[in-house]
Amino acid sequence: MKALAGYIVSGRWQAALVTAASGLLALLLLPLSCLGAASIALVTLYVGVLSGLQVMVLAAASVILLYLLAGVQTVVVIVMVLLLWLPCWLAAAILQQTRDLAAALKAATLYGVTLLLLVYATIQDPAAAWMDVLKVLLAMFEEAGFNLKGMSDEQLLQEFAALMTGVALSWLVLGIIASLLLARWWQSVLVRPGAFRDEFSKLRLGNLAGLLTLGMLLVARLTQDTISEVTAQLAMIMLVPYLLTGLAVVHSLVKKTGRGYGWLAAVYLLLAFVPQTTLLLAAGGLLDTWVDLRRRLGRDERSR
Repeated sequence: MKALAGYIVSGRWQAALVTAASGLLALLLLPLSCLGAASIALVTLYVGVLSGLQVMVLAAASVILLYLLAGVQTVVVIVMVLLLWLPCWLAAAILQQTRDLAAALKAATLYGVTLLLLVYATIQDPAAAWMDVLKVLLAMFEEAGFNLKGMSDEQLLQEFAALMTGVALSWLVLGIIASLLLARWWQSVLVRPGAFRDEFSKLRLGNLAGLLTLGMLLVARLTQDTISEVTAQLAMIMLVPYLLTGLAVVHSLVKKTGRGYGWLAAVYLLLAFVPQTTLLLAAGGLLDTWVDLRRRLGRDERSR
């Protein structure tokens, strides 16, 4: 990975090549688009904000040209640039200027919140559109031989559809943040190995962000209909950086207590195979806003 990071920062054309290649490969495997976003963010952090923007423009133009030659709809590239590459560049620019990882994560979250509000301001009934998508996907899975009869219940589908915009945007925000963190780690590897680990283990988002997130959760719980639907999805998006804060707590405790990296591996395996773990980590990250779990649990462990 160090060799790849070194190649990316060796010149704008090299960075644009890696970014464009990830944009093309994203047709086969969507998460690879995050590699392009991370490349743009790395150039922004390592070289400068303007250089990162130049790489993004060069890569986007290259991918659009190749898509046109291949007969693929260029709208795919435009969506990728606007929804992933551009916000990742903006978050990296904030991090480069402020050197505040929490501020960059909050900016990425604000981007997701803004998109959700725009969706509800421009689309009369987002849930209805998602219902059609879910029914098509359900039919495709059933044709492929998957037994999803329990998911065919109309009321259950409506409940899923009502939250799908928030779910999709939560994943988008997570992709932006993951790309930024990868870029930050690359920068650390190139400049000062170990610096990213220290920075990440100290990550905290502040009282105001915590209060806003907690407020959204309470409003979603105490209201009904459209207000509850929108605030529940806002809370989903706003909890995404707290998932990373929860991971930061775990990394910090492993470091302070001298536990083996097997503990970290176990946590990541749980995240991959037990979705409920993400909620526990996010809740822990939010609780850390006021309780400072790293200090309390680390002290309790040392006193044993």
